[in-house]
Amino acid sequence: MAHYTTTIKTLIDNGFDFGLQSYPIYNETHRQALNEKILNHYYMNEIGFETANLFKFYLNNKMNEIMPYYNDLYRKQEILLENAIDNVNLYEDSNRLNSNSLNTSSNTTNRTKNMYQDTPQGKINLSSLESETWATNFTDNLSNGNDSSTSTGNNTEDYTRHIHGNNGKKYNIELFKDIKENILNIDLMIINELEDLFMGIY
Repeated sequence: MAHYTTTIKTLIDNGFDFGLQSYPIYNETHRQALNEKILNHYYMNEIGFETANLFKFYLNNKMNEIMPYYNDLYRKQEILLENAIDNVNLYEDSNRLNSNSLNTSSNTTNRTKNMYQDTPQGKINLSSLESETWATNFTDNLSNGNDSSTSTGNNTEDYTRHIHGNNGKKYNIELFKDIKENILNIDLMIINELEDLFMGIY
């Protein structure tokens, strides 16, 4: 039961419009949740103004004044939470030129036979030719050779490596413990800023 003005509960029960739709907020999807937290926190508190409309004016004005600061806190905390879980986000690009040598070789054998016979009337068969039994003059030139060559081929290797995630070797339970110990209850900080809009408890 209100003693001096009226309570938030009474205003809600009568369908009063508190506004709270135009103050800046870092994430629009969080507006309704924050508004509900504010009204629920002060549910049984009496407003600190003579009329509900005057309270609405100062409530919305206060939210417009303080939210730029808290929006910055929301964003910074969001970044810190992301970094706590995904503390590595590394992109590595590489361009490498590979040179490969290709060796080829071949073996060659050359043999030249020169024969001269003073007696052309004599007969020479194939077997005699091979054994040079009828030749007056005979020369045999034998040469062996090895030819080798080297060719070089080039190819380019490109790759991109992306390392993303937790590289601190912490288990999830440790990460959540760190987050819990360091996270700010920004919603409650905002709610506490509105305390002077309500009647003090006597």
